[in-house]
Amino acid sequence: MNVVNTQIAYILHKRAYRETSSILEILTKDYGRMSLMARGSRGAKSKIAGNLLLFTPLIISWQGKGSLPYVKSIERADLKTPVLKSKPLLSAMYINELLMYLLHKDDVNEAVFDHYHHCLYLLEDESELEISLRYFEVKLLELLGFGLNLLTEADTAESLNPEQAYHYYLEHGPVISNGGTVSGIPSITGECLMALAEDNYQKIAENPQYLAELKRVMRFVINHHLGNKKLKSRELFKPVLSIETIS
Repeated sequence: MNVVNTQIAYILHKRAYRETSSILEILTKDYGRMSLMARGSRGAKSKIAGNLLLFTPLIISWQGKGSLPYVKSIERADLKTPVLKSKPLLSAMYINELLMYLLHKDDVNEAVFDHYHHCLYLLEDESELEISLRYFEVKLLELLGFGLNLLTEADTAESLNPEQAYHYYLEHGPVISNGGTVSGIPSITGECLMALAEDNYQKIAENPQYLAELKRVMRFVINHHLGNKKLKSRELFKPVLSIETIS
């Protein structure tokens, strides 16, 4: 029987299973995203129920063959847990949903784990929430092989002009805008794209126009990769905010 001991992990989602157990969807550094069964975790005498926490670094051991091994032990890692309430908490729920939909099970990607871990702590700062979400989205797509074209005009391969407006086309990239609008296609300035290419998120954060442009582009691109899947966290966010922050 396969046994894995003391793996650092995060719970992305959990659901009830049978009368007293749970199914955990977890993200690990060495095994990628996977499912585990937590036997008896909803029972009155469960020793692990208090540690089945989202957004909390955990140490998990499991054993078993097949697609649903079972939890041997689970405890909190000796790391500070990010403090997430209200908008940051809903934002963390959003990035968990993205990972659930965009990551294939058992695909190991240490960089994705590290990126998620880092971004949970960024979400603690509510004043930087929107740019932190955009940072998570952009880098996640890049790590999954769906990175944006941030360097050249898609039709001509010429360098971007910081003063030029572009329409951003799926799986193609920025195309020079002639001043009009194209139905369903978001527009973005060359300077905003160039700031992204340079990882200059501070420049984007300081410019409301760039923030709005980037948000539209990322929603457009992410919706494409989600297909018909709907994000529940977007609906949860609406009652909290009068001005939508989440993607």
